[in-house]
Amino acid sequence: MILGGWGGAVVGLSSLDDNDASENETSRTMNFEKGHWYHVVVRVKPKKIEAWIDGKKMVDVSIVDRKVGLRAGPICLSAPLGLATYETSAAYRDFKIRLIEN
Repeated sequence: MILGGWGGAVVGLSSLDDNDASENETSRTMNFEKGHWYHVVVRVKPKKIEAWIDGKKMVDVSIVDRKVGLRAGPICLSAPLGLATYETSAAYRDFKIRLIEN
């Protein structure tokens, strides 16, 4: 899940079928305010990925017969689960992972 990529406003999944968040159907734009804490939820199910920012649904995409992965490059160092920034900084709080039964 990308938050504020490509200059600070792109939101979406990177990558789907080898297409970055700026190049696939999950691409959205959003202005992020410095100093504001955002509540982000990402839900990964066997057939879809959903994501919300401050309660607003930003991603709702089927992943059936899709290639879901990471863009090429050093981001692969964060696999299988990581938090990363690129040419910026971020802070995280109250990070939780939980299994939700289907």
